[in-house]
Amino acid sequence: MNFNLWKDFNAAALAGVLFLSLGLSAAAQSGARESSASNLEGTWTVQVTLVDCTTGNPLGTPFSSLLTLARGGTATETTANPMFYPAERGPGHGVWSRIGKGSYSATSTAFITLNGALTETQKITQAIQLRRSSDSFTSTASVEFFDPAGNLLATGCATAAGQRFK
Repeated sequence: MNFNLWKDFNAAALAGVLFLSLGLSAAAQSGARESSASNLEGTWTVQVTLVDCTTGNPLGTPFSSLLTLARGGTATETTANPMFYPAERGPGHGVWSRIGKGSYSATSTAFITLNGALTETQKITQAIQLRRSSDSFTSTASVEFFDPAGNLLATGCATAAGQRFK
């Protein structure tokens, strides 16, 4: 009988440990989701407007982009900017970081090719402000174009409004 009592005690203790670890794991996952919702991590649909760097006046019509900001600070973006022919501009890859409460910075670089040859790189540097709802942001960006040797060819500015992809 002592053996059966010990076996039942061990089974109950193991069940308690499993329940506790599953509960802690679920709480950690829930906390990660809440943390993710209150920061910039995730995928965003973005409306981008090119603007005059001096006046801030819009230049042309807005266009769409997708921006994914991953845990650990990596960024991936793609754009439907009509300035580029299809298959001319590849996706941008870069980094992002928090610089203050609701304030973030992101930098990405994309290759621009012509007939398969690299002709330019595009670097986008953004200052992002997350809205209180955590489901939208606004940003201002500087855009730089470089030749393959790294020489600056042109600069520009943009504003953007992002909505969390759901």
